[in-house]
Amino acid sequence: MTMTVSWKRQLRENGFIEVGGFRIELTLENTFMDIDYIPRIAVFWEEDGRWHVLRNSIPKGRTLEEGWDNAVKLLEKIVAGEEKPMFDDPSVERAFLETLRVLISDDFKIR
Repeated sequence: MTMTVSWKRQLRENGFIEVGGFRIELTLENTFMDIDYIPRIAVFWEEDGRWHVLRNSIPKGRTLEEGWDNAVKLLEKIVAGEEKPMFDDPSVERAFLETLRVLISDDFKIR
């Protein structure tokens, strides 16, 4: 028996999802002048074999858990078309947006 889990839940619980040639991971970035950790979304694109960091601003949150939730909310906004993904490479942005279209419906499940 295979259980399906929504992409948001899998991302939040496992820290990553894989969809359409992309591996999307929740990660942390720390600043040199501060001991705080900032939530980030890192994306591995199979086509170019490289990791890319989503440059959109993600609110830090009062706790690490809230920071992760904020990262998932940002991805939800990108999926809904309310925000555009910002990478250092426009071709990654286009391919990422096109791939994320399958996540528009909460009915889409990651196995």
